[in-house]
Formats: sequence, C-alpha cells, structure tokens
Amino acid sequence: MGELARFEDIRIKMYPMDTQKHKEPHFHIILTNGDKVSVSIATGKVLEGKLNKRQKDFIKAWMIIHKEELWDRWNKAVAGEFIEKIQPKEI
Repeated sequence: MGELARFEDIRIKMYPMDTQKHKEPHFHIILTNGDKVSVSIATGKVLEGKLNKRQKDFIKAWMIIHKEELWDRWNKAVAGEFIEKIQPKEI
C-alpha cells in the first residue's frame, strides 16, 4: 500500500491493483478519526465517504498542484509497481 502524502489530519494513499470497486482512477484519504474517503483523480469528485469544506478545499488545491504525479502513481499502482510518495512543491 502506497502512502502518497500526509498532512495534519489527512493521509493520502493508493493501493496496488485497486480497480475493482470504483472502476475509475482514484486515491484514498484516511482521516485521523478513522473515516475513509475515495476521490476521483479525473474529476476530484468524492466517490465514497465525506470530507468537510476545509478538507475538500485542501484536497482540490493539492490535486491541482500534483495532477501529473497522481496520474503517474495511478499508472504504477494498476501495474503493480512500487508507488513512491509525492513530494511537496516548493513555492
């Protein structure tokens, strides 16, 4: 299982060969309270679970910055390859 990033109350992960349930490119968010959320890479739509407004805004901004890396990690995940972390961009 590949952890892509970690923030205050959010861990972002991708799982190898994870194409059965959602049938579209996505990543998982695990919140510190144990809640789990799945988000579409293509649209940013929450496929399963719930995020509050602050979390949604944060994830949308993070996705815009890291869109290329997300697609790269997805392609590696479905191929069963090692999924490396996404490094923060310097501003």
